[in-house]
Amino acid sequence: MGVTVLPYIDQTQTARLQEAASANIQTPKNTDEAVTTFKECLASAERSVQAMAVDALLAASNSGAVSLDTVQQILGFTPQTDAPVDTSPVTDTPAISSSSATNSTTSSGSVSSPENLEEYFKEASETYGVDINLLKAIAKQESNFNPSATSSAGAMGVMQLMPSTAKGLGVTNAYDAQQNIMGGAKLMAQNLKKYNGDVSLALAAYNAGGGNVDKYGGIPPFKETQNYVKKVLGYYQNSNA
Repeated sequence: MGVTVLPYIDQTQTARLQEAASANIQTPKNTDEAVTTFKECLASAERSVQAMAVDALLAASNSGAVSLDTVQQILGFTPQTDAPVDTSPVTDTPAISSSSATNSTTSSGSVSSPENLEEYFKEASETYGVDINLLKAIAKQESNFNPSATSSAGAMGVMQLMPSTAKGLGVTNAYDAQQNIMGGAKLMAQNLKKYNGDVSLALAAYNAGGGNVDKYGGIPPFKETQNYVKKVLGYYQNSNA
């Protein structure tokens, strides 16, 4: 279980996952222990790590190395098996920081529009002090304003919140557009405060996680994150033109 995923996990997580992966998982008890360990690591990881780990898990499941039941236990949801749909108007929406599949989304409903969501963006902007046009720029890149969007890694809704992130932000239903936008605005407000109002760094943290921004002392050298920041800033600047 851990072989495919381990290269993407930091040293502490690698040690824990290696222990879980090397366990004899033929018995239900050990399988449960391995799943629990993996879930704990995944929940505490940066979004970039979550993205790559989930992609690796799905690949392992497709190859038969890991059972679908085990993947479902780890992720807490049934992985999408259909090819992801590109919802970005220009390119694939960057994975939350590391794989272009992460934020490619499938939808169970029609794509909305910023006009339909205007009241929610306004409320979120006023509540958390984040420019409404910046929130819309993020939403455009993340989901193209689709409240039903779900990434292959399980990121949800307009602002593409991972389950653990949504929970930490107090979002109980990430497919509720109002809650989702409020959660995304709260996260951006936290990032902007942490990085002294630097929008580029706040966006990089939204995409790749604050740990990576801190680690590299700026926008991480991930192509997806660099493209993400550039795209969102482009949308943002055009809205203010």
